[in-house]
Amino acid sequence: MGLHLIIKEKKSEIGIWKMEEIWGKLQNMLSETDSSHLTTEKRKKEFLSTRILLNKLNPNSEITYNKFGAPQLSDGKQISISHSKTSVAIIISDNNVGIDIEEIDEKALRISSKFINKNHLVNLTKEKATLIWCVKECIFKLFQKGNIDFRKDITIEDFQIEKKGKINCKLRREKIIVNYQKIDNQYLAYVCN
Repeated sequence: MGLHLIIKEKKSEIGIWKMEEIWGKLQNMLSETDSSHLTTEKRKKEFLSTRILLNKLNPNSEITYNKFGAPQLSDGKQISISHSKTSVAIIISDNNVGIDIEEIDEKALRISSKFINKNHLVNLTKEKATLIWCVKECIFKLFQKGNIDFRKDITIEDFQIEKKGKINCKLRREKIIVNYQKIDNQYLAYVCN
């Protein structure tokens, strides 16, 4: 299927790629890109899909990594990357960005006590747990330096799930507004400062 969706915001551009191709077809689309350093077919598909998507949104730039292991672009623009079981999502901007895409799954509900304050665990559904995880992961990627406790350092104001919306959050004392939307059976969360 390939390119699934492009979202253009005032300060950023987001692309989502559905990973439905076999690894060999992706390799043919990017014949000059070497993915032999990766050991699983899934990681190779993620790696190649990310670079194909980057070429569609921001041609002639390459992904490098900063000292914290966060991706950045060779042309000075900022990038954040996320993978789910079936998709790759990237956001590109001149500003700092964070993105996450997650399949709605029972796993987020099962492990919710590890990333959600115990006061917010009441009446939690797998959808809300997945969205909260997605939002917190997005903020973590925006920060880029690690050393964040998802339960203590990232707080989220109470919200009602919609198909698309904004969630008010704090990373320690810094206010952050995270955009989100439901796409098929996944949540996409993103922020651009």
